[in-house]
Amino acid sequence: MSCEAERVTGFVDGELEAEATAAVAAHLEACAACRAQAGAERGLRERLRSLPVPELPEGLEARLRARARRRPLAAAARWALPLAAALVAAFWARGHAPLVAWELARDHDHCFSIRPLPAKVWSGEPGVVGAWFERQGTRLPPVPDRVGELTLVGARYCPLPDVSLAPHVYYASATSQVSVFLVPHGVRLDERFAGEARGRAVRLLRVEGETVGIVAGSEADARAFEAAFRPVLAAWVGE
Repeated sequence: MSCEAERVTGFVDGELEAEATAAVAAHLEACAACRAQAGAERGLRERLRSLPVPELPEGLEARLRARARRRPLAAAARWALPLAAALVAAFWARGHAPLVAWELARDHDHCFSIRPLPAKVWSGEPGVVGAWFERQGTRLPPVPDRVGELTLVGARYCPLPDVSLAPHVYYASATSQVSVFLVPHGVRLDERFAGEARGRAVRLLRVEGETVGIVAGSEADARAFEAAFRPVLAAWVGE
């Protein structure tokens, strides 16, 4: 079995058939990157389960019961309403810029903690990296081969906690690392987010609906990559 982020997620969730479960379990014993993904996803699920249940407003249950007596709901509507509320909450959190920044910083730390880097394409040539993503069905904005001392080293798809896959491009120098992500889902921001997550400087740049995330070890590196990517992104979406 090769590295397949979706199957690792299915393994963590217990959704695979017995044969596939055994194959993933065997693969995890030999693959540090997928083992780290499985550990991160288990940790996320544990944290979600440990979140406190919000207190309902006083008298809410009585008001809902009174409303239901006045206008009975169909059986489908009774379970559809909580489901709809949960979906709205999930998508709200999914597009919340500080949460997305935290997700990207976590994945940056995860990938650069592994030796060697868990890249699927190794190259310092932007054309090679872009062509690899094209073969996977993703159109990537042109990436520079170098920004200051940081040089392009490779890329892969990285799984985010919401189970989407983000194109993730690696840059490194002797002293620092930078990650550039093409965010696969919508982010709620006007044009730009600049902040810090997990001790990393993070930028989210959006042009015409496309969002690029930059995670850097220093504010100077984040500013340099933002300056390099904003005109590239604007030209790319205008093609």
